[in-house]
Amino acid sequence: MGSEWKEVLLKDVCSKIGSGATPRGGNSVYLSEGEFSLIRSQNVRNDFFDHNGLAFIEKCHADKLSNVTVEEKDVLLNITGDSVARCCQVDPSVLPARVNQHVAIIRPTSTILYAQFLRYYFVSPTMQNEMLSKAGIGATRNALTKGMIENFEIPLPPFSEQKTIAHILGSLDDKIELNRRMNATLEGMVQALFKSWFIDFDPVLDNAIRTGTPI
Repeated sequence: MGSEWKEVLLKDVCSKIGSGATPRGGNSVYLSEGEFSLIRSQNVRNDFFDHNGLAFIEKCHADKLSNVTVEEKDVLLNITGDSVARCCQVDPSVLPARVNQHVAIIRPTSTILYAQFLRYYFVSPTMQNEMLSKAGIGATRNALTKGMIENFEIPLPPFSEQKTIAHILGSLDDKIELNRRMNATLEGMVQALFKSWFIDFDPVLDNAIRTGTPI
């Protein structure tokens, strides 16, 4: 199946590839909440969109970054620094949004390249290694240029196969996340019991253990 997939340049199957800028005034104009989100490299993780540290900007600053308006399903790629090559899709809940100069927007042509398929390909070991290798060429700081990104060669299965692959991987991700949350809940219960028994010396728990009463 994979051997029959054709290879294409990313620029030929995307309607937009581009990074943003820091608003004039830098960190001083960032808000803790507001109408327009400003997505930075710390928000882009390979497994998810990280809301921690999400900045906001006023409309006057957002208007000056209108050429890097993020749209639903856009793929976000970190292009500089130690987090270069990290990739995720935007969380629709943070829209309307812009990106700064450390993050690239990649917007697949919706009838040709399925955005979720592209995101999964970008976080695959093969593509991660390729991007990290290219980012370290001829620079003191890791960076992926627009030209590099545009000329990435990617596999292009039939559109229906792209969707099937993405949905299967998405279902597995959902199960992994559910297990992670269950493990976190169980760990919290264990810690609470540990504290009750060995720190608070909770007599209720002691009595429950002696009598065999369910906790």
